[in-house]
Amino acid sequence: MTPLLEIKNLVTAFHTPGGRVPAVDGVSLSIERGSTLGLVGESGCGKSVTAMSILRLVAAPGVIESGQILLARDGGADDLVRLPEPALRKVRGGRVGMIFQEPMTSLNPVFTIGDQVAEVVRLHRGASREAARARALEMLRLVRLADPERRLDEYPHQLSGGMRQRVMIAMALACEPDLVIADEPTTALDVTIQAQVLDLLADLRRRLGTAILLITHDLGVVAETCDEVAVMYAGRIVERASAATLFARPLHPYTIGLLAARPDPEARADATGRRPPLRTIPGMVPPPQQFPPGCRFHPRCAAARTGAAAAPHDCAAVVPALREVEPGHFVACHYPGESGLAAEPRA
Repeated sequence: MTPLLEIKNLVTAFHTPGGRVPAVDGVSLSIERGSTLGLVGESGCGKSVTAMSILRLVAAPGVIESGQILLARDGGADDLVRLPEPALRKVRGGRVGMIFQEPMTSLNPVFTIGDQVAEVVRLHRGASREAARARALEMLRLVRLADPERRLDEYPHQLSGGMRQRVMIAMALACEPDLVIADEPTTALDVTIQAQVLDLLADLRRRLGTAILLITHDLGVVAETCDEVAVMYAGRIVERASAATLFARPLHPYTIGLLAARPDPEARADATGRRPPLRTIPGMVPPPQQFPPGCRFHPRCAAARTGAAAAPHDCAAVVPALREVEPGHFVACHYPGESGLAAEPRA
């Protein structure tokens, strides 16, 4: 079956006075209809730039240099990279909805909540003001916003962060899109509201059949909500598998390090009252203008092998291809699974 969204070798770079900065470098992904794909990785790995590239929202000096972004439709697919701007505006908010990363600043402060949700319906469905307002009210009820009739005429500053996030979800779903891109939808929300937002997205996916691209660094959220997971590091996908497979058998050193760094809620304190130290991956994600040659994770990887003895799989010189090592499990590593030391204790 043709995927709803298929990204092929996407390259997005920023052309700055200091030179070319490759934020997304050869990313390939696919999302099936009605499924949830989690895109995870540390800050600075290129997750949000990937999401913005899908709808060509990357601001200058950012440029999509190459690749395809194919969005399926009846009888074929549209390449969003080459789609004319008037046609692309019909896709944004219509066939593809977007929940932006920061709910506190994503809404226009000078328009009411009702006007902002209704605008999406008017633009994409050609509805009258009355019909659009009725649809806005319906959507606020759908996302379980308290007292939706009153909220229609309120402004963003009158709502809490959790309420604003629900409004963002209502806007993204108002035209019943085939795909919703959720960029850190639980950022800056307290734990209770996070759980409510995630439950809401899962419920709406079941009811409307909407596919979701969920961008997050919270592995707990991924384990609970995603069907598949793609792990991104330094602008590239380094591992992709079903959520069950990835959490049971991670193979890339970076993935193993991320999973090892999770706090263990069952860890017990020793005789002195101290709990076992947390684990962390040494080093930091390199800035895009300083990506190392070969495998970009090798400077932080305890399993990396370099030099003549490692040829032809020198981690510092040869870029590992993303290959299928078992059915449905892809990894970009010369030595998959040999990375149990990728995470080190942190006091």
